[in-house]
Amino acid sequence: GADPGDVLKVEILKIEVGETGVMRTSPSHGAYQHAVKERAARIFPIENGVILFDDCLHIPVNAMIGVIGTAPANGEEISTETPREHGGNMDCRLITQGTTLYLPVNTPGALLAIGDLHAAMGDGETMICGMECRGRVTVRVTVLKGVRMPTPCLDAGPCLCTIQSAATLDEASVLASRAMHGFLTEHGLDAQKAAMLLSLQGNLVVCQIVDPLLTVRMELPKTILDAYGVKLP
Repeated sequence: GADPGDVLKVEILKIEVGETGVMRTSPSHGAYQHAVKERAARIFPIENGVILFDDCLHIPVNAMIGVIGTAPANGEEISTETPREHGGNMDCRLITQGTTLYLPVNTPGALLAIGDLHAAMGDGETMICGMECRGRVTVRVTVLKGVRMPTPCLDAGPCLCTIQSAATLDEASVLASRAMHGFLTEHGLDAQKAAMLLSLQGNLVVCQIVDPLLTVRMELPKTILDAYGVKLP
């Protein structure tokens, strides 16, 4: 029942991860090209909700979805490596169990796809990958008709996030900011007040710097939406 122009509401009910994770390094991608001179890969055990990083450190599992999106518009072919307005490889670590993602519907049926699970990942994904792992995701999907949302956007519990990707972080930051600004003005705030508010309470966060396009999110506390009577669908 999903048609172009609708919004897909994807509630992430549960993420289960496997018993191992894998990471790799690269001399040609990520922030550490100056130091990493050769490719390497390593498998890590995952036991009782923790990643056994080494003998000194165990890292809590914080499972998240790296790639989630609908089909692009107009039959365009976009690699699963690349995030765009359809979602895709956004690598936003807040896309996790208990959150709700809103995505655009560009083609009949929406064609939702999910993959690239991480048992853990830091904002930025600075060394090309998170703790890549196999697993299982349980979602509830609802088609919203006649609803305008600044897709892709995420109800992350305490905050609403507008997520945007572009060739540079500067560009992605402006797009994410403008998406949140547009959402507020559509819900009754005038443009000047919304801009002031976002400069006071909106937080820009880098999601990832390693994909063909870079991704930034703007986080806005949902207490602000409550103050102005804005309800999410």
